[in-house]
Amino acid sequence: MVSVAEGSEVRSLRFRLEPGGHEIVSELEVAIVAGFTGRDRTAVLEHIAELAEQGVVSPTDFPTFYPVAPQLVTQGDVLVTTERSTSGEAEVGLVVHDGTVLVTLASDHTDRAAERIDIALSKRLCHKVVATSVWRLDDVIDHWDTLRLRSWVGDDGSDPYQDGPLAELLAPNVLLDAVPWRERPGCFLLLCGTVPTIGGLRESNVFKAELYDPTCDARLVLEYRVEVRDFLDPPP
Repeated sequence: MVSVAEGSEVRSLRFRLEPGGHEIVSELEVAIVAGFTGRDRTAVLEHIAELAEQGVVSPTDFPTFYPVAPQLVTQGDVLVTTERSTSGEAEVGLVVHDGTVLVTLASDHTDRAAERIDIALSKRLCHKVVATSVWRLDDVIDHWDTLRLRSWVGDDGSDPYQDGPLAELLAPNVLLDAVPWRERPGCFLLLCGTVPTIGGLRESNVFKAELYDPTCDARLVLEYRVEVRDFLDPPP
């Protein structure tokens, strides 16, 4: 995890710009998690109905946007939580940095128990893990829909968990234009939603993900381990 000085209101993220490996340092002011970002409105409504069966109260308008403090964004390889009912999900992250839009890979790790109470609350209870490499949006926008999000779980991170093309999700310019800013910061991270899971939500000690570009045979990768530090007996 990148350290932040006490009282700091930004998070310093360091990325390698690929190809080439040039380092970029972004002083993140806020992270925004977008939800219900599928292009197929019928599919989104079906997903909302599925969540309702699990007790999750979903919004009536979508996409939705949830602000997250920059201190909850990490590039570390260990995510520590005190809750057992959490899980990751692979998402494209758009880093808006000095007027340039960069593409990275992220995991919107979420507290699933809290999600049944309040989606916005659940987004703020876990760190969001971000990869250390980025692409320029301009370099991939002409074949954006062919990019694929994939993830794996399990004790060794080998069980397929997600696999879908970005054609299933709203385009980046659509999401960027839809964020209901009251005041737009100079540097922010936008998580763009995710593709469906394979076999439903699953907790896992390991989470691996990739964003694959078949046109250039290039990929952004992400991997972290989840440590549950729950040392107390439950209350009577």
